[in-house]
Amino acid sequence: MAENKGKNAPVVLTEGASREVIFGLDALERRWSFGIGGIGLMLTSIFLFVTQYGYNTTDPKNGSCPSGYDLVKKVCQQKYELAFQDYMGQFLLVLIGALFIIFFAWRKRRVGVIFAAFMMGLALGNVGLPFLFLGGWLGIRAFRLQKYGTPTFVGSNQQSRLRAQQRAANRKNGISNSRRTKSDGDSAATPSRPKPAPSKRYTPKQSGRRR
Repeated sequence: MAENKGKNAPVVLTEGASREVIFGLDALERRWSFGIGGIGLMLTSIFLFVTQYGYNTTDPKNGSCPSGYDLVKKVCQQKYELAFQDYMGQFLLVLIGALFIIFFAWRKRRVGVIFAAFMMGLALGNVGLPFLFLGGWLGIRAFRLQKYGTPTFVGSNQQSRLRAQQRAANRKNGISNSRRTKSDGDSAATPSRPKPAPSKRYTPKQSGRRR
């Protein structure tokens, strides 16, 4: 019975969330951030324990490839093993980025997680799609919190419909939506400023003497 009452409860019009809520992370967002940060740490283990390879390419001559090259899609390729120094920069980038995401998720810092996720996503190309997803998802939820007071898709749509109905009702009643106009009761309740008393130091101009 309690669940049915919660589902059938009327939706209340809300304002934007506070600054602390917008720039913080809730429990769901922290779990996702820790998970994507863990994926980054898994990638670093691949750099350490899986042999990395590079390719030399050249054009075939007279339809054949030089010795040690294989013809792949009309291009001669030679596979060779990479030393750790060759990809150490990428390894450090992924490691530091993953640690930053985990650290900012622990500290509940939305901006830090978004920044680290986007940097990793742009640097890793196709492999960085999970990080780009995390940064974009957190950014969209922050926008919904600021505008509607709720980060969910369903909640923001409900708030958008309620505000549209409120604007339509205001237009019907002749109330401006851009700026709140004061009613007659508000203007009457507002005390008027008292007129300043005439200054004692003021001396009126004297008319000239008649000759």
